[in-house]
Amino acid sequence: VRVKSAFFHRTKFIIGNGTSTRFWEDTWLGEMPLAIQYPSLYNIVQRRDAYVATILQSNPLNIQFRRTLAGNR
Repeated sequence: VRVKSAFFHRTKFIIGNGTSTRFWEDTWLGEMPLAIQYPSLYNIVQRRDAYVATILQSNPLNIQFRRTLAGNR
């Protein structure tokens, strides 16, 4: 698990159509995975393994959380 984690934290993905790049856990936007950039959101997201294509297919974004976001969160 340690080697896998180190590999994926140093790798960037070209998302193409987004069907093989994980939204939260792969580095595709910025210098690190969104899970690390936004740990508070990652901790309450329902589908941590969701792909970019799944999330971006609708407006508003198809992100589902375990609880409602309120205030600054």
